[in-house]
Amino acid sequence: MCPNRRSFLFGAAGLAVGGVCRAAKLHSTPNIDSHVHVWAGDPGSVARFPFAEGAKVPPGLDASAETLLRRMDANNVARTVLIQVIHYKWDNRYLVDCLHRFPGKFAGVCRVNPEDPNAPDALSTWTEQGCHGVRLSPAADAAGDWIRGPLMTPLWQRCEQLRVPMTLLLPASRLPDVPPLLERHPDLTVVIDHMADCPVGDDKALAKLLALARYPRVFVKITHMWSLSQQAYPYPDTDAMVASVRDAFGSHRIMGGTDWPIKPELVSYEQRLALYREHLPFLNPEERKDVLYRTAQRVWPFGVS
Repeated sequence: MCPNRRSFLFGAAGLAVGGVCRAAKLHSTPNIDSHVHVWAGDPGSVARFPFAEGAKVPPGLDASAETLLRRMDANNVARTVLIQVIHYKWDNRYLVDCLHRFPGKFAGVCRVNPEDPNAPDALSTWTEQGCHGVRLSPAADAAGDWIRGPLMTPLWQRCEQLRVPMTLLLPASRLPDVPPLLERHPDLTVVIDHMADCPVGDDKALAKLLALARYPRVFVKITHMWSLSQQAYPYPDTDAMVASVRDAFGSHRIMGGTDWPIKPELVSYEQRLALYREHLPFLNPEERKDVLYRTAQRVWPFGVS
């Protein structure tokens, strides 16, 4: 074998081994999953924590906290942020029950009714019971216009007073409604879920999201690629958009999350984790640590063991 060919093959083998070692190290690093939903599964728990009227709960899907913990243990996920599932609407009791039964494993983000004048007091009550943050979900149509209404100021003020983050699940068309609230509450941490579901290739929608980068306390979950992409896993057509978000906000303000168990037939829990551990090739090692756990820990400050 000629020396040049031998050097090339050994060099290629070294790169391959190095890549395997880096992937193994990432798998051995305990992660924080910033976005998971849970709900009661067994009949006794369902009786204790009934779903809201009209809830469309997927049949046959085990989304209990116990099953989630087994998945976490099998995949080296140290902590998970539980986001109140819409099946319960404003009744956060199952979420709180999970926080109390498994201390240190979960942080909890509750929901309150944004059209209820008593929402700030409800947030205080759920915070006292262990929740750390609230999620609001304004619709794109007129039903979501409450995000511009007078009830937002007292609710955002209460978040600010309680020092808990405001999490927003909203479409890109709603992003222009956010800056006035950010201007009035500059000390409040705000998290934008799922990159505001900006469609791949929609530069105008993405520009609305990137415009929020000028507010230093705004964070973004680089999630939902399985929903936004027009390509198969690992969704390479979303790379440019995610890279743009990284460039605008910095890796210290972006975080990964599985959104488990939504649409499990599309992509597994393990694949969702691997998306952040092994793919997104534009991330350097330090940026990947931010995405995997450091940013989530900044927003929901629990330790990684």
